[in-house]
Amino acid sequence: MSVALQDNRPKLVTSPEIAGKLVEKLGHAMEDLLVLLRAETALVKAGKLQQAGELAMDKEDKAALYTRLMLAARDEIDTLKAFVPAETAALLKRHELFRSEVQINLAVLDTARDVAEDILRTVAHEVGRGEAPAVYGRSGHAQAAHAMGARGVAINRSL
Repeated sequence: MSVALQDNRPKLVTSPEIAGKLVEKLGHAMEDLLVLLRAETALVKAGKLQQAGELAMDKEDKAALYTRLMLAARDEIDTLKAFVPAETAALLKRHELFRSEVQINLAVLDTARDVAEDILRTVAHEVGRGEAPAVYGRSGHAQAAHAMGARGVAINRSL
């Protein structure tokens, strides 16, 4: 059903000038987003998570613009190749490099998230260990500590 809807949409790219502008705008959107992703990656690697978090709104806006333009170009790829073949080929090559940069950014963010979760689990476990009674049971052996850790950990995100 979506294929039928896609075929009925009017063409956006009807001339070489429009094709050139779409390719140019997509190239600029990719570059703007890439600059932001590199900055975010550097901040996260440096442990400056607060500053990296401040880039979120700008990143969201730039990613939305990139996505809109990329989807428009994807829908018109044959027309773009016909009207501006060299520019389209260069854009496709740049897009592959862009994708690898995005993968690096995602890997860094995923690692930071894993480290944060591990820290929270360790803190919860240590707090829970402190709550366990240090007494001997009927058999004369120390009772097993609760493996689940603390029942709740509060996080102040305003710091």
